[in-house]
Amino acid sequence: MLAALIVAAVVILTLGSSVRRMFDLQEFPLLFWPVGIACVAVPAFVAWTVLQPGEPIGTAQVTGLDQTVSLEVPAGYSLLVTAELAEDEEAQDSGKTVYNFSLTGEGWAQTAAGTIKRKTASSGPDIDLIDGKGISESGTRRSGRWGEDLQDRIDLDGSGTVTLEVSNWQGSAVKALVIDVVKGPPPGWILWCIVVIGSLCAIIIEVRNGADRLASDVAFLLLYGLFLRDGVTPLDDFQGVAWAAAPAALLGWLVVGGLAYLAVKYAGGNDTSEPPVEAKSAAPPPDDASDGTTRRRRRRR
Repeated sequence: MLAALIVAAVVILTLGSSVRRMFDLQEFPLLFWPVGIACVAVPAFVAWTVLQPGEPIGTAQVTGLDQTVSLEVPAGYSLLVTAELAEDEEAQDSGKTVYNFSLTGEGWAQTAAGTIKRKTASSGPDIDLIDGKGISESGTRRSGRWGEDLQDRIDLDGSGTVTLEVSNWQGSAVKALVIDVVKGPPPGWILWCIVVIGSLCAIIIEVRNGADRLASDVAFLLLYGLFLRDGVTPLDDFQGVAWAAAPAALLGWLVVGGLAYLAVKYAGGNDTSEPPVEAKSAAPPPDDASDGTTRRRRRRR
């Protein structure tokens, strides 16, 4: 619930400020409406899919190294890895457990690494090489900045029958890992397309209408949805949702905001209102003309 409130607060505060500035313009840009709707829809929909993925359609469990399980994963679904913590918190290396999965399907293969961390853990094992198997990362992996880190989501490169093998397992924080097949969030490439298109539209509005800081705010909200996808799972508390705003702010407010500034400076800098003013000042005032006509009539009389 707190995570959803944070997402809502970020969207409302950022977009509300932009809307207020839009109404201060001489003409409200119609292009802003689809852009504004995207700024609300993308973070809201992504947050809903990652925090509420629905009931799993398949489940498996592994408890140690070299175990193998098979799962049926339809297209558009992901694997949600959830830890069952060991009861003995005083055991050696009980703060963390690191794991690596080798995943294979028909015509594709990938690996996925993760770290499970207790709330009280201050240190734990690093991922090492085992039997010549390199540890690489695919999907989502978080290091657990504060608090517990009990869940990871793995986005697969394919679908169908997936064979999962545990190729690395170190640390004693976890007694089992439960692997659920759940509905996945929108693909990352689709979200990146929305980010690029929405940012370009906002830059156009900023150049044409003088909408100050619109492009940076739009890019921030769209990127916020993108990073929510890559860093949040249902068991995450407020920190996962809050930390997703950091890279979004870096790219949106700095990078896209800088591009919008350059676009306004070099593409919109020649648009001034001086010619109409000069045209009005060059024309003789109507009052002076009428006064001159009246004076000539008086002299004739």
